[in-house]
Amino acid sequence: MNITIVNFKGGVGKSMIAHQLISGFGFHGCEIDPYGSLSDRLPERVVRIDIQQKHLTQPMNETIFDFGGFDDVKLDQAMEYSDLIIIPFIPTLETIQGTVDTLMRVSSANKPILMVPNMSQKENDINDAKFVFEETLGFEIEMFALPMSVALQTAINENRSIIDLSQQGGIKAYAYKKSSNLIRALHEKIREYENL
Repeated sequence: MNITIVNFKGGVGKSMIAHQLISGFGFHGCEIDPYGSLSDRLPERVVRIDIQQKHLTQPMNETIFDFGGFDDVKLDQAMEYSDLIIIPFIPTLETIQGTVDTLMRVSSANKPILMVPNMSQKENDINDAKFVFEETLGFEIEMFALPMSVALQTAINENRSIIDLSQQGGIKAYAYKKSSNLIRALHEKIREYENL
């Protein structure tokens, strides 16, 4: 299964999700972001694709394409190779427009889209965003919410899978386990799109 993770709005959690799927579930990665650090953090699993490069090579199975906060000629190629498009976003008015622009751009690929409201705090904000997205696209979209989590940020800072962190003891074990369960549930949701 191959996945494209994209949003033209930066800072919405694209690389965080990619990092956790790669480090926790054995995916490979293609980083298409000149400002990203995924290939530096996981050099044995992630290749950096130069922004000037015009073509993607045929990916291995189980590859995640992690795009920076911009449109790129390689996006169409990545979506063609992918079974699923994940669009993380922060459910606030400030990020909705960039996310709508991204949705409009990727919807023509006719691939399943999973929206991931990241750092979500209020269910009403997620529902409002879902309404805007569905009104814009004219069809229903699926959401998988990731609530605000210091544990996930810690996992990124320590360059480890939250699943690994959840298996260590200590006072933080509860927070790690809760976030680990969320990432496992996200992975299970992703697998539902396999072979559609």
